[in-house]
Amino acid sequence: MKFIKIIILVATIWASSNAVTAANLTHDLVQCANIKSEKQRLQCFDDYINKYSTEIAGDITIVSEPKATEIEDKAELVSSFGQAHRYSNQEREFDEMTSTVKFARKNLHKKWEIELENGQVWVEKGGDKRAKFSEGDPIVITRGIMNSFKLKKVGTKRRIRVNRTL
Repeated sequence: MKFIKIIILVATIWASSNAVTAANLTHDLVQCANIKSEKQRLQCFDDYINKYSTEIAGDITIVSEPKATEIEDKAELVSSFGQAHRYSNQEREFDEMTSTVKFARKNLHKKWEIELENGQVWVEKGGDKRAKFSEGDPIVITRGIMNSFKLKKVGTKRRIRVNRTL
């Protein structure tokens, strides 16, 4: 009950403060609003603005926001691909990486552990059990929904879900 009274009080204060009536406007604006001709009404409003506005053209300086440091080197994008951190806009656009397999083996849980030529290590989370990888295979890793990654051999349709460990 107390909560409802507070909401009603806040709503009435908000409504009364935002109410715009003819009494709040000056007499000149009301006269401009009553003019029927569009050109004359527009001219009346322009005259009113010119009459009551202040000229501060010299005091205004436009300051551009400093640009965030951008990752310029593609090698940096590749090295950070798949790591858990906040991504910049440029990293978000980089959603696919190609590389070759340096070493591939199945671990004790029968999941693929794949080391790439650039030193990254990816471990299978699930996916197609019939996917096979060997040394020298060209692969493509794509970014999926909610920071998931899928790895597939170039030229095949079989892909597996992977996590980057190193």
